[in-house]
Amino acid sequence: MIKSLLKQIWNQRKSNLWIFIEMMLVIVLLWYGIDIIYNYECSAIKPKGFDTENVFDITVVCEPKAMQDSVMMSHSTEYMDQIYKLIGSFPGVESECYYQGCVPYTNDNMFEGYSPHSDSTHVVDCYIRYVNADYFKVFRLKEIDGKIDESLWKSGEYPLPALMSKTLSDSLFRNKDAVGKTCFNPYYLGSDRPYTNYKVMAVLSEHKLNDYSKYEPFIYLPISSNIKFWNHIAIRVNPDAIPSFKEKFLKEMPAKLAIGPFHLYEINSYEDMKEAYDIEEGTVNYLNSTYAMIGFFIFNVFLGMLGTFWFRTRKRRSEIALRMALGSSKNGIFTYYICESMLLLIIAALPALVISLNIMHSDLTINTLIDISFLRFIICFVSAFALIMLMIILGIFFPAYRAMKIKPAEALHEE
Repeated sequence: MIKSLLKQIWNQRKSNLWIFIEMMLVIVLLWYGIDIIYNYECSAIKPKGFDTENVFDITVVCEPKAMQDSVMMSHSTEYMDQIYKLIGSFPGVESECYYQGCVPYTNDNMFEGYSPHSDSTHVVDCYIRYVNADYFKVFRLKEIDGKIDESLWKSGEYPLPALMSKTLSDSLFRNKDAVGKTCFNPYYLGSDRPYTNYKVMAVLSEHKLNDYSKYEPFIYLPISSNIKFWNHIAIRVNPDAIPSFKEKFLKEMPAKLAIGPFHLYEINSYEDMKEAYDIEEGTVNYLNSTYAMIGFFIFNVFLGMLGTFWFRTRKRRSEIALRMALGSSKNGIFTYYICESMLLLIIAALPALVISLNIMHSDLTINTLIDISFLRFIICFVSAFALIMLMIILGIFFPAYRAMKIKPAEALHEE
C-alpha cells in the first residue's frame, strides 16, 4: 500500500509540491510557538521546593518615632514575642514561623557566597533565607538526602547547621554527597560576623523564587531565637478556615497586636502575593500577549490546512466515485486518503525536523526558564506534528464524507 501511495504522491508531484512546502514551514513555525508555551508553562507547574498553599504572610512594623526611644525599644523582643504568640493562637492557624532574607513573590532577595573547605577558590553565589525551626512545618520542606533535626536548628550551634537545595549542593560539592560536609562564607572573613563554618544537615529539592523562574542555588540557615519586627511572619491556615480568614484576622487582630510601638501592617496570602507580583512584573501582560499571538497563528494555520485539504479532497470527487464504483468501501476510501496525506506529512516533517534541530542548536529558541533538552524538543515537535495531523484529518473527513454520499454514476456524470 505504501508503494502505491508513494507512486500516487509522485504522479501528483506538481500539486503536492506546494502542500509539501506549506506543511514543512507550518511544522517549524508551530513547533517554535509550542516551544515558547512549553518554556513558560512547564516552569510554572514545576514545584518551587516549598509549599505556599494556605499560607499567609504577616508584616508587623514599628512606629518611626518610637524607634528613637531607647527605653521602649529595649523591650522590643518582649513585645514581638507576645505578638508572635497571639498570631499563633488565632483560630484556624495550624503553625507559625518567622524568617528573613528572600521573600517569595517579591524582589526582596538576599545573596551570599559559599566555598567548600576542600577548595576555597570555588565560590558559589546563592539565595538565602534565615528561618526558625517552625518554618519547616509551615512551608513543608522535604529533604531528599539527610534529615532535618529541629532540635539542632539553633543559631548557637557550631558548626552552624545548613540546608541546601540540590542545585547548590551539586554546584558547591561538584555532584558529590553533601550531607555532613562543611563550607564557609569567604565574604565574612575579617568581618564582625565570623560565621565561617557551616555543616550541611540535609539536601532539599530544587528551589526557585517564584513560579516563572529557573531553579537557583538556595541555602537555609538558623535565625536568632528572638523574633525581630523586621522579620516576616508566616502562618499555615487550616483549609476549612481559609474562606474569610483574612477578613476575620483584619477585624479582630489589629487592636490586639498593637503592643508597644508595634502594629499590624498587612496580611496577604501567598496566592494573592503571586498574583500581584506577576501583574507588577508584567508577566501576565507578556504571557497574555504571547499566547494571543500564538493562538491567532494556530487558528490561521488551522484554517489554512483545513482549507487546503478540503479543496484538495473536493477536487477528487470523481476519483472517490470511481473507487466506489470499482467496489471500494467508504472506510477503505477514507483510510486511503488519510494514509496518503499522513505519508505526505511525514515526508514534509523530515526536512522540518532538520530545520528545527538547527534552530534549537543555534540557541534561537526562548529558554529563559527551561533549559534546552532533547526531551523538550521531542515533546514540542511531536505536539506540532499531532496538531497538523488533526487539522489534515478534519480537512479530509468532511468533504470526503459528503462526496461518498453521492452516487458514483452521478459524480462521474458531473465530471
